[in-house]
Amino acid sequence: MRADPLTMSLETVIAASPMLGHMLEDRSSVRNRQEPALVDLFRDAGTVELSNPDQEHLFLVAPLDLLVVETDGRKQFHITETNGTGIGGLTNLPLDVVSTVLDGLTEMATRLPEPNALVLAAISGMESNKNPRHNHLVHEKMLYAEALKRGFEKHGHSAKVLTMAQLEQDPKAIDTDQPTVVLGYIKELLNSLGMNRDGRLRLFGRPVDGAVNDRFCLNVLSRFGHQVDMTRFATMNRCFVPGADKGKAYELLNEFAAENKDDLFPNKVRFSRAGNRPALIAGVLNWLREGRKAVIKAQGTGLGHGIEFFLDPEEAVDSIIDKIDHSIKVTEAYYGAIGGAFPYTVCEFVDTCTVPRNGHPLFGHKYEVRVVVYRDGATLKAIPGITKISSQGYDADKSNRLSLINNITTSAEAKKREGTDFMLPLCNEETLDILGIDADQMKRVCAYCSRYVRYILDQVQAQPERFGLAGVWGDLNQDDRSLVLKRA
Repeated sequence: MRADPLTMSLETVIAASPMLGHMLEDRSSVRNRQEPALVDLFRDAGTVELSNPDQEHLFLVAPLDLLVVETDGRKQFHITETNGTGIGGLTNLPLDVVSTVLDGLTEMATRLPEPNALVLAAISGMESNKNPRHNHLVHEKMLYAEALKRGFEKHGHSAKVLTMAQLEQDPKAIDTDQPTVVLGYIKELLNSLGMNRDGRLRLFGRPVDGAVNDRFCLNVLSRFGHQVDMTRFATMNRCFVPGADKGKAYELLNEFAAENKDDLFPNKVRFSRAGNRPALIAGVLNWLREGRKAVIKAQGTGLGHGIEFFLDPEEAVDSIIDKIDHSIKVTEAYYGAIGGAFPYTVCEFVDTCTVPRNGHPLFGHKYEVRVVVYRDGATLKAIPGITKISSQGYDADKSNRLSLINNITTSAEAKKREGTDFMLPLCNEETLDILGIDADQMKRVCAYCSRYVRYILDQVQAQPERFGLAGVWGDLNQDDRSLVLKRA
């Protein structure tokens, strides 16, 4: 069988990227060092059945980030973020995992009942108007678009892929009766979306039928006051709220942990919520008065935007308020969050491990691990993806932001280096040895993460109103709800 003459490899796209606008990042060096035997070992341990068949329509993928703490020679893992379909670094993973995730997107397109459905594939980046940041993994979202396109074409429809850059020049290009995928940065899409009185979203006048990217979906609901008709807006992860809101994720995690005791994980995450600036200031001050170190995290943001650390109980009140106001201004400027990206989450600062291997280039740098949970048919599977390492060594007496944040993009941009310089493949014996994590621990971590995601799906399915997914949904009978789940 002859190859399609109009296709090309991702490696070719990445190699040619400087000619096409901006450099794309090749993650094959990480992917190729994921050891198949460890991938299989951890994935087998992290495989659980979904609670029921309807959950197949609720979930695709969630990369969970976990801080690693060591006390008296014993490690413990703290889940800090659930994340979702906006995953950056899909191509860090073995190709069979990439294929399974993309197949899930193809399934999504085949389920949409509208013959000319419009789906938005949202990309992180371009948050700042003054210093716009191009996403160096945008080719991964191109894979998303291609997978969706394949799904539409399975029904015999010729599908179209457009970009927001193109539509801003020629909005009429969206006026077509073909099923369409629009690739765009989150901020571009939000600024161009509208909503009818009946809760139907529109992009340049055309009805929107679905979207991929948890943070984008939560930002859409927030932008339109949770009045979006969720029966006509399919989201690839229906659990996108905890995927983009740390506080909601912690709330669910505490419920799960109470019934699933494991000495590798804390029994509870200590956190509080703040719905406005005065509550946020009071929350931080209360934590410090109690002698606890605190971190604040905004809702629906990325790249560490809005995160501030309060590690000195004696820090001046003026300084604390200045840091809080800076956080709010950043979220306003970067995400269009009027008044700030509230509600904020206030949580306890966890003093995590640093890379312990003397002589390693990143010795003494804090790190966290990423475990990717994805759906494969009627099962959830988990595999360790990467270790994310801060770009600056940690000094408890002189800690700074770059030594405390393990975000790959932030590290790469701060140091003007490749993102791969600040990560290690986690299904790799050398990496586990460097970090002092044994295979049995990682097997238990994978199993815990899969079961936690299943718990989230159980709650989303049983209590949609808890996640702002009620509205019209709440008026449906059970048969109609089942139909909506299959569409969603």
